[in-house]
Amino acid sequence: MTEFKKRFFGKWVLAGEYSVLRGLPALVYPLSHYFMDFHYKESNTPIQVKRKGNQGERLNFSLDPLFKKALKMSNKKKSDLKGSLIVNSSIPPETGLGASSVLCVGIASLFLYKGWILQKKMREFAISLEDFFHGKSSGMDVNVVLEKKAILYQKEKKIKYPPRFKIQPNLFLSYSGEKSSTAVGMSIAKKWFNKNRKQAEQMDKNMAQSVKICLLALKERDKGQCKKMLTQALSLGEKCFHKWGLISPMLKKHIAYLKKQGALAVKPTGSGLGGHVISLWDDEPPSSIKKDLIPLNI
Repeated sequence: MTEFKKRFFGKWVLAGEYSVLRGLPALVYPLSHYFMDFHYKESNTPIQVKRKGNQGERLNFSLDPLFKKALKMSNKKKSDLKGSLIVNSSIPPETGLGASSVLCVGIASLFLYKGWILQKKMREFAISLEDFFHGKSSGMDVNVVLEKKAILYQKEKKIKYPPRFKIQPNLFLSYSGEKSSTAVGMSIAKKWFNKNRKQAEQMDKNMAQSVKICLLALKERDKGQCKKMLTQALSLGEKCFHKWGLISPMLKKHIAYLKKQGALAVKPTGSGLGGHVISLWDDEPPSSIKKDLIPLNI
């Protein structure tokens, strides 16, 4: 009996959301705190798919239709896939951490293992699968999941790999308490972009500037200067989300709460309208809220 075992991690975005759809760069990082395991055992019995982990059951509404799309794309039938597949997930879906892209990469990897797609087509296959969730994927999330390390991503350009921070900043991830839909976020942002062309182009420039400042901060050896740069970069990103109409009341409340607790800057990571945020702190966050924060070591 042959087996396929793979683990993929979630992701978070330091800067570049939405503007990446229009060909501008984005800085994206893997998130080892959350993962999804795929364990397939080949046999002669009809395929059985089991979902495990504290987030596994939340895949019910996406896993089956995604498999259906993947089979159609590879000119296969459900009866061609035999054996058992266990998908064990700890990535909370619809929170900006890449659960959908990990699911697409996992299925694409399984189909590659089966010999149903070519290695050189695997990345493209996973991105096409992600269109199921987003309408039209930028490819950013799929690429960082596949690379398993930080990337500077720009559509139709060769992936670059940013250096690690010279000075490790106090960056943390936290959940706003509200789900986030990438498809809805993209629809709202697109409508705003089409109605406010001049402002929209300026927001894209601001987000690109945020990425540029982050890249400079990566190389900075002075702790104070690094914090100053990141505060500016994250604040620019947050303003873009506000302009796009992607700061929901609950998300706004969470951002305000973190700033009141001492955060230097806070911005959504992912699609906005809820989900997770990244926060920058001068020193360690207060012990009263630290248990709700995930440290981002980059």
